[in-house]
Amino acid sequence: MFRVLFLACLAGWLGVVPTAPAADATARRVVALSLVNGALREGPDTVRVKQGEEVELRWSSDRPLTLHLHGYDIESKVAPGSATVMSFQAKLPGRFPVEVHGQPGHAHRAVLYLEVYP
Repeated sequence: MFRVLFLACLAGWLGVVPTAPAADATARRVVALSLVNGALREGPDTVRVKQGEEVELRWSSDRPLTLHLHGYDIESKVAPGSATVMSFQAKLPGRFPVEVHGQPGHAHRAVLYLEVYP
Protein backbone atom coordinates (compact mmCIF):
# COMPACT_ATOMS: atom_id res chain seq x y z
CA MET A 1 0.00 0.00 0.00
CA PHE A 2 2.79 2.39 0.93
CA ARG A 3 4.51 1.68 -2.40
CA VAL A 4 1.37 2.53 -4.43
CA LEU A 5 0.85 5.75 -2.49
CA PHE A 6 4.52 6.68 -2.87
CA LEU A 7 4.45 6.04 -6.65
CA ALA A 8 1.23 8.04 -7.05
CA CYS A 9 2.72 11.00 -5.15
CA LEU A 10 5.97 10.78 -7.13
CA ALA A 11 4.07 10.67 -10.45
CA GLY A 12 2.01 13.71 -9.44
CA TRP A 13 5.10 15.61 -8.36
CA LEU A 14 6.81 14.82 -11.69
CA GLY A 15 3.69 15.88 -13.62
CA VAL A 16 3.07 12.53 -15.29
CA VAL A 17 -0.42 11.94 -13.97
CA PRO A 18 -2.63 11.24 -16.98
CA THR A 19 -5.44 13.70 -17.46
CA ALA A 20 -8.36 13.67 -19.84
CA PRO A 21 -8.07 16.19 -22.69
CA ALA A 22 -10.34 19.19 -22.43
CA ALA A 23 -13.54 18.74 -24.41
CA ASP A 24 -13.12 22.14 -26.09
CA ALA A 25 -9.64 21.27 -27.37
CA THR A 26 -11.05 18.66 -29.76
CA ALA A 27 -14.32 20.34 -30.69
CA ARG A 28 -14.93 20.97 -34.40
CA ARG A 29 -17.17 23.79 -35.58
CA VAL A 30 -18.47 23.49 -39.14
CA VAL A 31 -20.29 26.51 -40.55
CA ALA A 32 -21.88 26.53 -44.03
CA LEU A 33 -21.93 29.99 -45.59
CA SER A 34 -23.47 31.07 -48.88
CA LEU A 35 -22.62 34.26 -50.74
CA VAL A 36 -24.89 35.93 -53.32
CA ASN A 37 -23.60 39.02 -55.13
CA GLY A 38 -20.63 39.00 -52.74
CA ALA A 39 -22.72 39.17 -49.56
CA LEU A 40 -23.99 36.58 -47.09
CA ARG A 41 -27.30 35.20 -48.29
CA GLU A 42 -28.68 34.76 -44.77
CA GLY A 43 -27.73 34.25 -41.17
CA PRO A 44 -25.66 36.22 -38.70
CA ASP A 45 -22.59 38.10 -39.87
CA THR A 46 -20.50 36.83 -36.94
CA VAL A 47 -19.30 33.31 -36.13
CA ARG A 48 -18.29 32.82 -32.48
CA VAL A 49 -15.95 30.00 -31.43
CA LYS A 50 -13.82 29.06 -28.44
CA GLN A 51 -10.06 29.28 -28.57
CA GLY A 52 -8.63 25.87 -29.44
CA GLU A 53 -11.62 24.74 -31.52
CA GLU A 54 -11.07 23.32 -34.98
CA VAL A 55 -13.07 25.45 -37.41
CA GLU A 56 -14.33 24.78 -40.93
CA LEU A 57 -15.92 27.64 -42.81
CA ARG A 58 -17.55 26.06 -45.89
CA TRP A 59 -18.17 28.69 -48.53
CA SER A 60 -20.33 28.65 -51.65
CA SER A 61 -20.89 31.58 -54.00
CA ASP A 62 -22.82 32.52 -57.12
CA ARG A 63 -19.70 34.21 -58.56
CA PRO A 64 -15.94 33.72 -58.32
CA LEU A 65 -14.45 35.48 -55.30
CA THR A 66 -11.28 35.52 -53.24
CA LEU A 67 -11.85 35.52 -49.48
CA HIS A 68 -9.24 36.43 -46.89
CA LEU A 69 -9.49 35.64 -43.16
CA HIS A 70 -7.41 38.33 -41.48
CA GLY A 71 -5.39 37.46 -38.39
CA TYR A 72 -5.05 33.87 -39.55
CA ASP A 73 -3.85 34.92 -43.01
CA ILE A 74 -5.94 32.35 -44.86
CA GLU A 75 -6.96 33.14 -48.44
CA SER A 76 -9.34 30.96 -50.45
CA LYS A 77 -10.82 31.20 -53.92
CA VAL A 78 -14.52 30.44 -54.12
CA ALA A 79 -16.13 29.43 -57.42
CA PRO A 80 -19.75 28.77 -58.35
CA GLY A 81 -20.80 25.13 -58.26
CA SER A 82 -18.30 23.96 -55.65
CA ALA A 83 -17.73 24.44 -51.94
CA THR A 84 -14.48 25.90 -50.63
CA VAL A 85 -13.32 25.13 -47.09
CA MET A 86 -11.25 27.32 -44.79
CA SER A 87 -10.01 24.90 -42.14
CA PHE A 88 -7.93 26.01 -39.13
CA GLN A 89 -7.54 25.83 -35.38
CA ALA A 90 -8.78 28.96 -33.60
CA LYS A 91 -5.55 29.70 -31.74
CA LEU A 92 -5.72 33.49 -31.67
CA PRO A 93 -8.38 35.21 -29.54
CA GLY A 94 -10.01 38.31 -30.96
CA ARG A 95 -12.28 39.52 -33.75
CA PHE A 96 -11.19 38.90 -37.33
CA PRO A 97 -12.89 39.93 -40.58
CA VAL A 98 -13.29 37.71 -43.61
CA GLU A 99 -13.02 40.07 -46.56
CA VAL A 100 -13.65 39.83 -50.28
CA HIS A 101 -10.39 40.69 -52.07
CA GLY A 102 -9.52 41.41 -55.65
CA GLN A 103 -12.81 42.80 -56.91
CA PRO A 104 -12.08 45.47 -59.52
CA GLY A 105 -13.25 48.90 -58.42
CA HIS A 106 -14.17 47.72 -54.90
CA ALA A 107 -12.30 48.20 -51.64
CA HIS A 108 -11.84 45.17 -49.43
CA ARG A 109 -15.03 44.63 -47.48
CA ALA A 110 -15.97 42.26 -44.69
CA VAL A 111 -18.64 39.64 -45.39
CA LEU A 112 -18.24 37.90 -42.02
CA TYR A 113 -16.49 38.30 -38.67
CA LEU A 114 -14.88 35.48 -36.71
CA GLU A 115 -14.82 36.01 -32.95
CA VAL A 116 -12.55 33.71 -30.94
CA TYR A 117 -13.10 33.65 -27.16
CA PRO A 118 -10.66 32.27 -24.56
